[in-house]
Amino acid sequence: DDLLPTNDSAQWQTTVKRVSRAVVVIKTTGVRSFDTESAGSAYATGFVVDAARGLILTNRHVLRPGPVVAEAVFQNREEVPLRALYCDPVHDFAFFRFDPALLRFHSLTEVPLAPDAAAVGLEVRVVGNDSGEKLSILSATFA
Repeated sequence: DDLLPTNDSAQWQTTVKRVSRAVVVIKTTGVRSFDTESAGSAYATGFVVDAARGLILTNRHVLRPGPVVAEAVFQNREEVPLRALYCDPVHDFAFFRFDPALLRFHSLTEVPLAPDAAAVGLEVRVVGNDSGEKLSILSATFA
């Protein structure tokens, strides 16, 4: 319950500041056409869910079906290479892995997952990246 802020604006600001350090821009390049995907580059959002293991959670489409070269860019603009780890065949999530020892300046943090806390009507903040350029924060309600 301590992970979930109330509607208090100051508490939301504290929470967003804490979790934004775990949000990364994922830069992907599909090096060649594969299956239904053509070669190309894209930006996406991911977030660190296990700092010790270097696990980043993102959407399934970010981890392309073919060969992919990927990097994570942290809020301080520090970049680390990513390895594709897992892409769920049914649900919309995938994992990348990075070596935490490669981060020299960023204070690494993680966003703990709390699936039991999700409920219809819950007020949330969606923290992500606007086309790889800047951090964006949107208010939303679980439906």
